[in-house]
Amino acid sequence: MSIKKGLLVSLGLVILCLVAGIVFLLQPSGQMSDFQKWQYQASEKSVSTSKLKVKFFGVSTLLFDDSKTQILIDGFFSRPSLSQVLFQKIQSQPEMIQRMIQQQHLQRTRAILVTHSHYDHALDIAELGKQLPNTKIIGSNSTLNIARGGAIPEQQLIQVQPLQPFTFGEFKVTAIPSQHTPPTAVNNDLGEEISQPLQQPSRFSEFKEGHSFDYLIEHQGHTVLVKASTGAIPDQLKNLNVNTLFLGIAQLSRQSTEFQQDYLDQTLKTLKPKVVVPIHWDDFFKPVDQPLEFLPYLADNTDKSLKILIQAAEQQKTQVVLLSQPVSYPLDPALQSQP
Repeated sequence: MSIKKGLLVSLGLVILCLVAGIVFLLQPSGQMSDFQKWQYQASEKSVSTSKLKVKFFGVSTLLFDDSKTQILIDGFFSRPSLSQVLFQKIQSQPEMIQRMIQQQHLQRTRAILVTHSHYDHALDIAELGKQLPNTKIIGSNSTLNIARGGAIPEQQLIQVQPLQPFTFGEFKVTAIPSQHTPPTAVNNDLGEEISQPLQQPSRFSEFKEGHSFDYLIEHQGHTVLVKASTGAIPDQLKNLNVNTLFLGIAQLSRQSTEFQQDYLDQTLKTLKPKVVVPIHWDDFFKPVDQPLEFLPYLADNTDKSLKILIQAAEQQKTQVVLLSQPVSYPLDPALQSQP
């Protein structure tokens, strides 16, 4: 009896440890309050006088706005929960998309630029295209097949032509071939394509990467580069000069020291921006209308990734701005004051 009781106690302890471990891994990998020094605090004066503004909605969803024309990067708003992603098929939420269109006046959006075709970037493009019939969707053929799965007309779709600029209002946009974050057990599909129209609902694994792109955005003398993924093609950016760099840092802390150094050399050190804004650091399993939190320990160590970026930026006197809520951030150089 004592042996049996001992085994049951041991089994109970093992189960308790496993549960505790899982609970820990699902906790945010750091606290926003520890980075208050770098968080942008909205100033009504600077926003009202800025010609060009941007809002950050998490992951790499960025809305650029000059009061006449909007350019949207990715447009991922539905953000299904972790349990939905793991155990169910996922799909856009039309009501959520409609609400975001109304709140953010997305009727002025001329183009949606998709960085790659994983669901946390491209899930909502078909629904956005359906509700915004005058908006162009620009991306790889895989991205366009997600839109085609939602019956978006071909005249709305534009396949990326690398290094060939598009013009929308006063925005000039150029797609630059890029490299995705190194693969993990759950996204080991780099280079794989979506070869047929993808209808929703679908498993998250059906949203294949389908090639990655950075986007160079030029507007009245101000130059921005959006790099959503933590990966870089050697020397791809060496001839560029940018004022503001939106830099993906997902999984940066999980890479080797050599990878981290090379990534920051190829991006931050090469481009020498005045301002770097980290992106793709938030827990995208949380709803878009809740405050942004760091990715859970299960996925990343965001605290460490941010500190790696901040240290590198401070060494070259580049200002780090952490956008932690969808408020208008001025992109006019004269108005990019300390957070």
